[in-house]
Amino acid sequence: MWNGSIALKNDTANVQLHFLSGSAGIAEGAINALPNLGPGPMRIAQRMRLEPNQIEGVQKRMQHEGQWCMMLALPHGTDPVSVSNQTTTLQHGFIAYLESKQAAGIINLPVPDQSSPYVLHIFPPCEFTQTHMKQFCPELIEGAGDCGYLLIVIATV
Repeated sequence: MWNGSIALKNDTANVQLHFLSGSAGIAEGAINALPNLGPGPMRIAQRMRLEPNQIEGVQKRMQHEGQWCMMLALPHGTDPVSVSNQTTTLQHGFIAYLESKQAAGIINLPVPDQSSPYVLHIFPPCEFTQTHMKQFCPELIEGAGDCGYLLIVIATV
């Protein structure tokens, strides 16, 4: 589990990442590499269209055992008021924006002494996320949808 901030355009939300599936080593490696992005939040700098050929590319990466993991980003705060504020920011500043663009966010995470970076694919609720959440964590689908979530697939390039 990781607590931190994620940014998109002018919005920043505090989130808590929960490991769902895949390689725990990839999750740990990516979390340990986050300081390489510099101070401040993880910033979504690119988008990937939610088109079949783009999603197939992510799914192909997920076929390589030990080379990917899936995490769930949920709003995080220190008290109910801050969780409510973070939920609103996540829903309006991230989920609504990515859905309107029909896109997933991309963060390239450089890793010193490693030939390829981690790539974080940040999906808003969509068919891809529903399919994978039903497969890996069916008990979370209803609760996560109520507060807003982002599904993150971390893969090596």
